[in-house]
Amino acid sequence: MDAQNEHEKPVRRKPPRPHRNFPDAIDEILSGYGPRARIVVLWRQLDRKQDVWTYLGRLQPEQCEIEMIGDRFGGGWYRAKILGAWDRERRREEYFEQVAFGIDQQWWPMTARDP
Repeated sequence: MDAQNEHEKPVRRKPPRPHRNFPDAIDEILSGYGPRARIVVLWRQLDRKQDVWTYLGRLQPEQCEIEMIGDRFGGGWYRAKILGAWDRERRREEYFEQVAFGIDQQWWPMTARDP
């Protein structure tokens, strides 16, 4: 073993992303992660003309079905960051991916900023 290899950190490999039929199917994506997905951090875009997003909260994966999000927050454009278990070494939750999706405002009008 040479001196250079002694100080290199092991490379962490992310598990493969679960299969999905559509890139924004949040329900299907969370189902693919199963119990590894512990928290979903949700944001909603306030104005389509500006890149301004409001934080909606940390939800359990079972609270992130499209209908439930539409009923609670209304329609619009969303970002969901999918997180896993707490990583003690890194002092943060394991990051899986961020998913952007939209909910039709015709069926779910946008609710107020603070639901």
